[in-house]
Amino acid sequence: MISEQLPSFVKDTSSMISEQLPSFVKDTSSMISIIESLDPLPENTLLVTFDVESLYTNIPHEGGIEAMEHFLLQRDPNELPSSACIVTLAEIVLTHNYFMFLNDFFIQTKGTAMGSPMAPNYANLYVGYMEKQSIFNPLKNVFLPNIIIWKRYIDDIFVLWRGDAELLQSFYAFLNSCSEHLRFTMQSDTRQISFLDLLILCEDNVLYTDLYRKPTDLNSLLRADSCHPLPLKNSLPYSQFCRIKRICIKQSDFDRNMAETQDKFKERGYNNDQINIAIEKIQNKTRHDLFQGQSRKKTHSCVLTTRYSKCSEQIKGIVHKHWHILKYDDSLGNVFSDLPLVVFSRGRNLRDQLVHSDLPPQDIPEQRLFAPILDGNYKCNGCAQCNGTYKCRSFKHPQTGKSIPIKGVITCSTKAVIYLITCPCGKNYVGKTKRELKVRISEHRSTIRCKNLTYPVAAHFLEAGHSISSLRYIGIEHVTLPRRGGDLDNLLLKREAAWIFNLKTLAPFGLNIDFDLKPFL
Repeated sequence: MISEQLPSFVKDTSSMISEQLPSFVKDTSSMISIIESLDPLPENTLLVTFDVESLYTNIPHEGGIEAMEHFLLQRDPNELPSSACIVTLAEIVLTHNYFMFLNDFFIQTKGTAMGSPMAPNYANLYVGYMEKQSIFNPLKNVFLPNIIIWKRYIDDIFVLWRGDAELLQSFYAFLNSCSEHLRFTMQSDTRQISFLDLLILCEDNVLYTDLYRKPTDLNSLLRADSCHPLPLKNSLPYSQFCRIKRICIKQSDFDRNMAETQDKFKERGYNNDQINIAIEKIQNKTRHDLFQGQSRKKTHSCVLTTRYSKCSEQIKGIVHKHWHILKYDDSLGNVFSDLPLVVFSRGRNLRDQLVHSDLPPQDIPEQRLFAPILDGNYKCNGCAQCNGTYKCRSFKHPQTGKSIPIKGVITCSTKAVIYLITCPCGKNYVGKTKRELKVRISEHRSTIRCKNLTYPVAAHFLEAGHSISSLRYIGIEHVTLPRRGGDLDNLLLKREAAWIFNLKTLAPFGLNIDFDLKPFL
């Protein structure tokens, strides 16, 4: 499958081109700056917003590539990467994007996938090309003198219209005729209108902004007891209060929204200390300060990124506590002189565990003469290793005695298996094999017979005086690849490490010496 991930330099190039479009609005803050810089409006000015319906999925490949080529030609011909290179990469991403539904594969013949890194800038350039060809072209757009301002954030457009509502309807019809692939919706008002998260109001022909919340808006703030880093949760009230102070020009609007937001945080479990600290910080900031970009004071030579869990803070503490070992090392001291910046990616939530985008195939009932074989461990009744295993559908946890079901139908001839070896004294060893299970068990017995002390199972059997015939084993999981494929070796290593950890078979409680964590990185 061709990845949707374009190289970073391609994404950065398209982003820089997008920012040069005359209608470009980078974010809410830039839109507020534009509104505050406007002179008083003419009488009877209409506030209008347009929205492109389903923009991402309606962009034709030919039209999108043509728009990209048009803007790329405005670059220096010697600038790298070349325009031809960027266009070729974009064509690969657009024309090789496919997905699976049930057992069938589908290729996307139009539009760009939502969530692709290139999608926002690609869509921005396509609409920008349409604007240049039609909206800002006085030969095609006879309504151009009626447009006081036209600003767009990807598919959301804000317009100040000089003229009556009937003339605006004529322009709306013209706008929908500019492209056979794009359809627009329109809202208009003389006093107020919403754009992004702004409520833009007109009073005495002067525009000002207030915070906009949809009528269907729910309290979706992160819960205080959610499994997220504490610094992240402590920073949320401050970031939301900053947003309110940037947007709300009038003090009355600021006070009202602050009170509503404080109530929302309390509903989600935040305490008064967390909220009051954020309020105190925001009171020391002016609106001018909040519009200034923050520069990073310190760069970190080393960044440690890990998925967040309940153990993450302990891991961070351990790394910082023992970092001096690397700092004072002769060869690594210059590289790891400073403490690393520990960054947490989002941990697995309930949605990740319960919702799957790849639906399994539908089970079609079929007539069977015999009942299906149930999950469990079975003898194949045809190999020399069968005398070391037994039929079972579950096994007991070596430490707790809890019954654990076996995953999959496993025999001595099954490949890609996680297995459990038990010695007469009750100690256990978890292993994995990509080959048939009986081949791997034969190797274990061979190491005992040859007195090879480099293998933990053989070393224990020889030291304890156990006989080869006393070795017992069962398969506990049959590992299979997803329908889309993958790396079986990596998946086996992950499952082996998980079973070693869950069954607690590391020495001295078991026979495993260690397990590999690299597959999880």
